[in-house]
Amino acid sequence: MDSFLYFCTLEEIKSNKEDNMAGLYEQIINQLFKAKLEKYDRKIYHIGMKEIGRDEAIQYLSRYLYALIQNTIDDVAEQENGVEKCIQFTNDVIKELGEKFAIENYEDDLVDASNSILTSVIDKTKCDYPDLQKYIQRITPLTSLTKSSLFTGAKNSVNMISELKKEILSADKIYIVVSFIRLSGLNMMLPELQEFVARGGCLRVITTTYMQITEYKAVEKLSKLAHTEIKISYHSDLDRLHAKAYVFMRDSGFHTAYIGSSNISHAALTEGLEWNVKVTQMELPHIFATVKNTFDTYWEQDVFETFNLNRDSERLKKALDKNAQTSEGIDYSVLDLMQAKEYQNDILDRLEKERRYHNNWRNLVVAATGTGKTVIAAFDYKRFKEQHTKANFLFVVHREEIIKQACATYRAVLGDPNFGDMWYGGHEASSYSHLFASKDLLNNRLDKLQLPDDYYDYIVFDEAHHIVADTYQKILHKFKPKVLLGLTATPERMDNNDITQYFNHQISAEIRLDTALNNRLLSPFHYFGITDSVDLSEVKWERGRFVASELSKIYTNNDLRTNIIFKTLEKYLPSYNDVRALCFCVDQQHANYMNAKFTLAGLKSAVLTSENSKYRNVEIKRLAEKKINYLFVVDMFNEGIDIPAIDTVLFLRPTESLTIFLQQFGRGLRKAKDKKYLTVLDFVGHSRAEFNYMDRFRALMGRTSMSVKEEVEKDFPHLPLGCTIQLEPKAKEYIIQNINGYINSFKKTRIIQTIKQFEQKFSEPLSLASFLRLTHVPLEKLYYNGTTWNSLCCLAGVTTKESELNAELSRAVSKKWLSTDSYSYFSFIHNLAARRFKVSEGLLTPREQKMALMLYYDLYISAGEYDSLQLMFNRLSEDEFFADEVCQLTEILMSRCNALEQDDNSAFRDSFPLKLHGVYTKAQIQVAIETSTLQKMSPSREGCERNTLNGIPMEAMFVDVIKDREEGSNTNYKDFAQTAVKFHWETQNSVRQESPTGQSYIKGSREMLLFVRKQRNAAENKYRTLGYVYLGKVTLDSFEGNKPMQIVWNLKTPMPGSVYEYAATLANV
Repeated sequence: MDSFLYFCTLEEIKSNKEDNMAGLYEQIINQLFKAKLEKYDRKIYHIGMKEIGRDEAIQYLSRYLYALIQNTIDDVAEQENGVEKCIQFTNDVIKELGEKFAIENYEDDLVDASNSILTSVIDKTKCDYPDLQKYIQRITPLTSLTKSSLFTGAKNSVNMISELKKEILSADKIYIVVSFIRLSGLNMMLPELQEFVARGGCLRVITTTYMQITEYKAVEKLSKLAHTEIKISYHSDLDRLHAKAYVFMRDSGFHTAYIGSSNISHAALTEGLEWNVKVTQMELPHIFATVKNTFDTYWEQDVFETFNLNRDSERLKKALDKNAQTSEGIDYSVLDLMQAKEYQNDILDRLEKERRYHNNWRNLVVAATGTGKTVIAAFDYKRFKEQHTKANFLFVVHREEIIKQACATYRAVLGDPNFGDMWYGGHEASSYSHLFASKDLLNNRLDKLQLPDDYYDYIVFDEAHHIVADTYQKILHKFKPKVLLGLTATPERMDNNDITQYFNHQISAEIRLDTALNNRLLSPFHYFGITDSVDLSEVKWERGRFVASELSKIYTNNDLRTNIIFKTLEKYLPSYNDVRALCFCVDQQHANYMNAKFTLAGLKSAVLTSENSKYRNVEIKRLAEKKINYLFVVDMFNEGIDIPAIDTVLFLRPTESLTIFLQQFGRGLRKAKDKKYLTVLDFVGHSRAEFNYMDRFRALMGRTSMSVKEEVEKDFPHLPLGCTIQLEPKAKEYIIQNINGYINSFKKTRIIQTIKQFEQKFSEPLSLASFLRLTHVPLEKLYYNGTTWNSLCCLAGVTTKESELNAELSRAVSKKWLSTDSYSYFSFIHNLAARRFKVSEGLLTPREQKMALMLYYDLYISAGEYDSLQLMFNRLSEDEFFADEVCQLTEILMSRCNALEQDDNSAFRDSFPLKLHGVYTKAQIQVAIETSTLQKMSPSREGCERNTLNGIPMEAMFVDVIKDREEGSNTNYKDFAQTAVKFHWETQNSVRQESPTGQSYIKGSREMLLFVRKQRNAAENKYRTLGYVYLGKVTLDSFEGNKPMQIVWNLKTPMPGSVYEYAATLANV
């Protein structure tokens, strides 16, 4: 059903004519509206409605009542003794609510009958003004503290600067974020700020050096104020910080904030056509909370650095000097002050996971140029060196010019200015123990070094796509390091050599596209899905791809399609003669055909494939210099080819491999001077169901809370910063059809048929692992609605013996294990299955007994199926087919684990079954905290559960960062990460600071454990509930407010980068 709600005010409903009601609404349907709607002919009118959820009920019903009560009071107030009647009415409502819903101490909310409101409480002993009324008039804003206002700079309206002065004088804390600060603006409010800090007020200011508009003297003056902290972004590319906000916090709770277009300058605050909205805590608490929380989050970001006048004055002067020369690349002088960024920590965690869980010490890292590969490698070595203090190190570079840069990076990250020796032409190394070397020089002198094969513990190959070259091969075969780390932006080669063969045939880690885009490491993209005239639904499909020769026949000599391409260029490109475009074709014939057509049309183009690769450098240079505008290529645009200025990509063929698609896409994402974004023109025709649009759009969008189909249908409301996706109507229809077809291709009957034909088709023995690897059927499609691998094989006739526990196993996988990410837990289950569950409960440790109980609740819906765990083991051991499948299955699940688990950091660590940063279902967690036992299952569905473990009171907090039915809201974030070690959390609505629960938080009388997930349900499967990441013990950092309380927790251990990425909902800098 459509997600429209009807909304308009009561007066509008009464006055609307029946022929004037069409449109969008968001309104509770009252009886009057219901009667009007019943008159509409459903054959002519569509009436869209949806059910009201719990969160929506709070918003809509309270707003509806507010409007009704306001209208009623407005009428009554005009009557004789109207105000008294209104007060009585208000108290009657409060009393009714209190008695009906058993609200404690509701009498405290009854309105006093004195017909007055409180306007101020002034401590006379701390006030130097003899005339209190004049003082109060001086500090009280003319605009309301409870009603929001708009400032437009119009004549005869309240002046913005005069209001800001009054706000300053009456505030207790002030938070300001502006793009720039000018002395002309600061001087106007400086006396008030001086008075504010003199009485103990605290001031925090965030600003930038962007475009050198901020004036040094203004920052200097601010920094000399007492109780004042300033943070500055020195990033010249931080052009996205256009926020201008002035937040005034009052101990009375009557907070206000000004949000709009005014920086701190005379023109912006007095005479400019600036629009600013004053938001009050009392009227718009959700907006105010978002402003305050966003400021707090920005304040904790590394990009904003604390300004110390004595330490940073020269740095700031230089940053604000418009004549200063800007240097290229990283400022290595400050790297020693840095910590790894969250996206870099994510890569580092994945490398550690590969080594710890899979014993894979030959690791390939793929990341686009400019995303900090060398910095990641330096931090990885730093981690390794902490465990291997005497480790010898070798960094092999392809080009001598980057040796100095690489060495400087390592020195900065390690905090050791003397680390490493450099060895290249004209520069000899004094020691080989920590060496940055040119591959040519090292290769030439390798035999003379007389170093043992195991001399180096850790070797890095920069630009590892060259590793197949003889110069690299000699080095590679000489040394046998503990760690071999390869770094590359382009893992594929034009000669089809597979570089992953030197890294255990896999890529260990790569920076996801959305992560790189959101961190401004790459240029944003503008993607256009163009309706293609070609129907591919009948083109032959073999081994996961279209048959290239058939595609080439369809695309070559197709003038209709060529004309569509030309019209597309004219429609979407600013100038088709002023671009640097890569155009991906099927084969040489297709590329030559397209080049001929473009040349005939007067466009400057060329062809580059493996067949004419000797002209590669020439054509690349011509494209970079715009001597040609279109370069037609086949397959990959690869090794050593790097043109940052590429601003357009044309997909003239379907690219079946997601990996290849993203690497082709990425060719245009490099940042370059004067390049604002990449334009992508993808020609979308009616395709086969096997062709997977779903995964490619998920990769472009990143991890959103919607399914890909919903994102497509709703025109992609969630995309990385600065990016857009626009689909032509028919192309959109084709894509939705394709997604539906792709999903339906995994229906049970098709899976059974594929199992039957597997060995004939793939010439490989059938097993669960081989089936998943070769057919690309998602694991969840095998364990759906009661099916298992065993049951499907029985239906396919490849086995005749069926497990009696298939229903239990199917439930465990679909409801629990697909939502679990814990190598330690799956390893425990695997060991049980390998022993055919023939184990003795009495020989299990307390921790293992809890994990066994977790397994019980994975398999069974309720408590009481067995009187003991031993009886469960006995039953499971009777079914050999169950044990066989669990053994296979847990091997696969362990190989897919992404969580890098750490030992628990709580008081319960000795017997606690959960590992820090593992992902667990709520039922598994309830076993761990002992609210579920074998005899009794926890009934709690609340966001908190309390218990006493080992004599210690504890509380588990369960957090959904994105709440149910919150999609589309930009302001309703209540629980979020401020940093990797600080988490903002909102209590239940009933909690006051003075309540027993509030006091337990403030005094720390319970061991607090934090469990976080992005949202309740999986984006692509709304029926699968996601697990929680265990973030471990937290302690109180700060708190404020009542009913609910706002609490910031300190994490004892930083959260993983992958969690921070979605939990930091307000961090977009």
